[in-house]
Amino acid sequence: MTQLAQSAPVAADHTAEIARLNDAARAGSLPSSRTVFTRALADILAGDAEDAGTRQVSLMLGQAALRRLINETPIDPGNDPHGERDFGAVEFQGHKIFWKVDVYANDGTFSWGSETPWDPQRSFRVVTIMLASDW
Repeated sequence: MTQLAQSAPVAADHTAEIARLNDAARAGSLPSSRTVFTRALADILAGDAEDAGTRQVSLMLGQAALRRLINETPIDPGNDPHGERDFGAVEFQGHKIFWKVDVYANDGTFSWGSETPWDPQRSFRVVTIMLASDW
């Protein structure tokens, strides 16, 4: 009887570390990340005041309130099938809002997905916050 070949070693599970980094990026506390709001959402947050300064203040206050809501709202398990905490949805000012985290290679071009998303030195996160209709 021949001996079965040993299986290749199982890859390390980095899910918890990826989730921790995604949470930090979403909170705005991860240096190797940026948050962007889609134009349509930014326009809504800015409001329709005639004064540009008033619109800017409204935009900044809206962004802060939305980020706080996103960080305080539990992630629906149905939106997190891999446990990486990289997508969620909230309601804000009567609008359905999605957020997502994309992880790129931290090579200065951000052209490719990261092969090591658990490594904060070799990966860069972009948190996109958008209207559901922007998806």
